[in-house]
Amino acid sequence: MVSKNINKVVVLLIILSGFFMACTNQNQTEQAKQWSIEKANSWYDKYPFLVGGNYVPASAINQLEMWQEDTFDPERIDFELRQASEIGMNTMRVFLHDLAWKQDKEGFFNRVDQFLTIADIHGIKPMFVIFDGVWNPYPKAGKQPEPVPHVHNSGWVQSPGREILENSEKQDELKEYVQAVLSRYKDDERVLIWDLFNEPDNSNAGNFGGGSKEPEMAPEEKLERALELLQKAFTWAREVNPSQPLTAGVWGAPTWLQEPDSIEKFSLENSDIISFHSYDGPESTQKMVDGLKKYKRPLMCTEYMARTAGSTFEAILPIFHKNRVAAYNWGLFSGKSQTIYPWESWTKEYTAEPELWFHDVFREDGTPYDNKEIRLIKSLSGVPVTVLSKVPEVAKPDNRETIEAGLQAHDKSLFIKDGWIRDPYIVSNDVGEYYLTGTTPLNDDDWKNTDPYNIGLGDLSCVGWKAHIWKSKDLIDWQPVENAFSLKDGIWAKTHPESFEETDPSKWLLWAPEIHWTGDRWALVHTSPFPHSGANLSLSNGAEPVGPWENPMGEKIGRRHDPSLFKDDDGSWWLIWGATQIAKLKPDFSGFEGEPIKIGPSGDTKNMGHEGCLIMKINGKYVLFGTGWSTGLMRRGTYNLYYAVADKITGPYSERKFVGRFLGHGTPFKTKDGNWWCTAFFNANVPPLDPAGIEDDNLIFTAASINQRGTTIVPLDVFTDDEGELIIRAKVSEYATPGPDEAQKFDE
Repeated sequence: MVSKNINKVVVLLIILSGFFMACTNQNQTEQAKQWSIEKANSWYDKYPFLVGGNYVPASAINQLEMWQEDTFDPERIDFELRQASEIGMNTMRVFLHDLAWKQDKEGFFNRVDQFLTIADIHGIKPMFVIFDGVWNPYPKAGKQPEPVPHVHNSGWVQSPGREILENSEKQDELKEYVQAVLSRYKDDERVLIWDLFNEPDNSNAGNFGGGSKEPEMAPEEKLERALELLQKAFTWAREVNPSQPLTAGVWGAPTWLQEPDSIEKFSLENSDIISFHSYDGPESTQKMVDGLKKYKRPLMCTEYMARTAGSTFEAILPIFHKNRVAAYNWGLFSGKSQTIYPWESWTKEYTAEPELWFHDVFREDGTPYDNKEIRLIKSLSGVPVTVLSKVPEVAKPDNRETIEAGLQAHDKSLFIKDGWIRDPYIVSNDVGEYYLTGTTPLNDDDWKNTDPYNIGLGDLSCVGWKAHIWKSKDLIDWQPVENAFSLKDGIWAKTHPESFEETDPSKWLLWAPEIHWTGDRWALVHTSPFPHSGANLSLSNGAEPVGPWENPMGEKIGRRHDPSLFKDDDGSWWLIWGATQIAKLKPDFSGFEGEPIKIGPSGDTKNMGHEGCLIMKINGKYVLFGTGWSTGLMRRGTYNLYYAVADKITGPYSERKFVGRFLGHGTPFKTKDGNWWCTAFFNANVPPLDPAGIEDDNLIFTAASINQRGTTIVPLDVFTDDEGELIIRAKVSEYATPGPDEAQKFDE
């Protein structure tokens, strides 16, 4: 009886074991398929405009010299990636090599780890290339040849070499290499994507080794063998199932748009992300982009920019930005690869640097080849594209009970108002009513349903020309103040009407308004770049911030970025602008009583930031607040609030101290119960991040925030310590902790 039951149990366990194994195998098979279109686009939606280069350091002639122990150059890599990051680049396409791994597996991985650490410090996520079918088919480990003078890429080598590529059995030996690399980094967030095979069927036509005529496979044979290895590479990679997507690009004449050959068809039909090369001019490149959109997948141009061929940054990069195509130009630093010389240098003799470089962005010492190109890359890399696969959801404000409890507890951030707003400014009048204003769009704009996280910058900016103001008794219910202020109320519409008449109102911009209660009326200040570049200082006629408005300074207000006002204990008013100048105003606001004075923090950080500066008097100290990006680079990292203190308004001020992460261009203010808070808003290139564990996240890759679109308030600790030092710091950890991307180091 017992033995029968045992046997039944054994049989049952065997059946269940087989069932679970079948389920597991089925699940693995499902996971190993090509990403769905939805998954690929969802992955891509997490990223800003991806812009970078094909990268090998100036000290390396090829991939082997880059990765071998004797010639690996981390100091050079650090220097070059820092330069790339400073001009807005956030990704690099980087070639690996099977021989570098084969000769020293542990050392190879240690060097790749070092590279990833350096890249991560500079906010650069690499695309790693596993195989390469270009140039010399006879790679050899060890010391690499010196460059052939004035010859384009004279020492680049294929991976694998011909000996392996033309032999199916030897190809199979590469499985260990592919899966070892992918397995090690399959869940590493520092790696962006895997490019499995660069130009696999490139026949090269003897264009390698400085005009070498060493035999390459016949084009038909190479295509067949390269397709075989490409198919294997995808199979091996899918077995590993990395968290990053896979791609293999199409290249050459774009016959692949209508009639792809076997290798192009396989690449297009099996890649998670569609990638391609274009060294053509703008018209042809746009046709490629339009033609590839039929796949409904994200697009990456993994090679472009050959100046003498008409593929320039000026001509091509705006096309990629507009169409949200990741852009990888060929080359970064001029060096041993010598890609400043054109392809024709294989057959035409060059004896000196060409007047017009073919590839590359920087000279070896870090000097830009063309500053106009640098400015273009910087400007486009800082402006997010708006072509997302689906419109992201926008959060709703906290409910009344949560806000009421939070205001009393003073221990967490509160999302108090939705709607698109930047630079939120909250102030109260003498009867304790709160007023909120900031940079806003016009109410009738229709972008909300397609681009809710519009950052307000660039040609697609949603910013309008009216200062919207809301009023509240409790920081929960907000009522609009009708017809508050617009550019038409300022001085420039009156003195330069032609600027307004000649410019479409959709281009008029009103930035960073503030209102200040003077005791009997309101003073409003703001800045405006269009249609006439200038600030305004305007006064209301009564107890509400509405017109008619007076402009007592007239045109003397001039161009002053982000102006703010401060009333001192003696009743005098000061204007603050830039980062940072101050000037005492005449009692009637009609002008300055003296020349502007430059102020700023002491110590290594000479400026408060770059905008959003204001002054308050707290616990007997003058406090200068200012806004800057954590990295010191525009639109990289987090938008933070800093402060410095002084005994006199003119200084000297202390070193720059930290108020809070994600609090840039926020306003500290007191509620009726005496608690301090600071306004915060969404300012990022990607939708809001989850605040959980954000303290340890290095956010240097792009502009990032945990704030929702609207107005958030964050509790502040404000006190004078036992040593007489004024301390101002966000109370909640996700705001109070400087991130790993913070360039300035603070004494805690």
